[in-house]
Amino acid sequence: MARAVTGEVRPPEPNPSLKLLLDEVGWRPEALARRVNAVLQQHPGKRRVHEKTPYHWLRGASPRAPIPDIVVELLVQALKRPISFDMVWPATTPSRPSRIWLGGDLDVPWDHAGLQHLLGEWRLGMLTRRTFLTLSGVALTGPAWEWLDAPASIPEQTTSSHVPPSLMSLIETTVAGAQQLDEEHGSAAADFVGGQFDSVARLVRTGSYDANTGKRLCTALAQLAQTSGWMAQEAALDGRAQRWYLTGLHAAHSAGDRGVAASIMALMSNHATTLGKHRDALQLAAAATEAASHTPTAVQALIASRSALAHAGAGDLTGVERARDRAAGLISEADEERPAWASYVTPTELDALAGRALVMLARQVPGRRNRLILKAEPLLRERALDASDAHRRSALRHSALLSLAYTGAGDLDQAVHAGRLAVRRLPMVTSVRCLSLLDELRSELMPHSRRLGTVQALIREIDEHVPTSR
Repeated sequence: MARAVTGEVRPPEPNPSLKLLLDEVGWRPEALARRVNAVLQQHPGKRRVHEKTPYHWLRGASPRAPIPDIVVELLVQALKRPISFDMVWPATTPSRPSRIWLGGDLDVPWDHAGLQHLLGEWRLGMLTRRTFLTLSGVALTGPAWEWLDAPASIPEQTTSSHVPPSLMSLIETTVAGAQQLDEEHGSAAADFVGGQFDSVARLVRTGSYDANTGKRLCTALAQLAQTSGWMAQEAALDGRAQRWYLTGLHAAHSAGDRGVAASIMALMSNHATTLGKHRDALQLAAAATEAASHTPTAVQALIASRSALAHAGAGDLTGVERARDRAAGLISEADEERPAWASYVTPTELDALAGRALVMLARQVPGRRNRLILKAEPLLRERALDASDAHRRSALRHSALLSLAYTGAGDLDQAVHAGRLAVRRLPMVTSVRCLSLLDELRSELMPHSRRLGTVQALIREIDEHVPTSR
């Protein structure tokens, strides 16, 4: 009788491509495992790779995502050339839709040549097409302190592609327009702003310019990186936002622009607070304050206001009050001499930041919640009720915060009014962070919904626009 044919499991084919690449870079499989683990430990919840596991990969086994992408990126950084996924792994290997950038190419000298090298690395893959691990600790705060200690550089070079004054003026107009797009519509124009950064970066790398034009180019580049970083932060693309900010710091250093650098560090601090990294936030706030020490008083006032948010996240009431008082004193002395990007720094803006800090602090210090909420309400009100287009995103954020403040104080009629203002701005603003605030507002209002029809109606309006987090 014929024997039944049974299916055989064929062993995987060896992976000679991976072996050749490891040989070229001079890594043993154990060294590859250590490098992969160094990346994984920055990403909470990810497993570790045993040091012998890469031997299985050489024999044809495929690791689970995101490890294949991490291996590819490690090889790209080590070999300094483009390497596609299928040059390393067989077709059956699982990959994530986006690549993971480890951020190693940010470790470049703090001079103009370092900036150009960093911008050249972007040809291996643009920020807007990758997924990023979130940085913390020295990897995040170290560059801010390095910026302060690095000697100034002169951004000039000679090539065949001259950057004319008319082009420089157009670039600066575009930079201001990008900032206004963010103020009016949030992160909706992120791809456009990223494209403008790419165009200016190409001029920095390949154009011909004297020191003055070079400084203007690098200032424009730093401001575009700052705007792109804020847009990524608003979209909750946290690793991407950090890379934008760190790239902006390099550009600001080449420009010798302490004001833009201080602003970027302050945004990095606020971002760290949002992520719950309070030690990092305080370190970055301190670096921003030092960077701003010789800038116009309006810039110093902004940095002080943003520092208050770092102290609020850490539950430091004294730190919040000190930063708020410093900001109020500085803005009262501010004259009209300020950089164009800081035109939005007004008493209304700084009051809104102070109110935001107090709402945050009220969550950290429950014993003083009511008193802090009552102090926050008048500070938030003017920006929250701003009906102009110029500050629409900020008005959305602060009207949501104002509604939360009124809810905490028990003034539900005012909470509903402010909450409706926030919800009705949503169709014109793209911001994941603001959606999260409204989701929080919905949770705070829910216990009051049975007894007040107006609260029920606001919750229904929020439901139409904001997906529930539960």
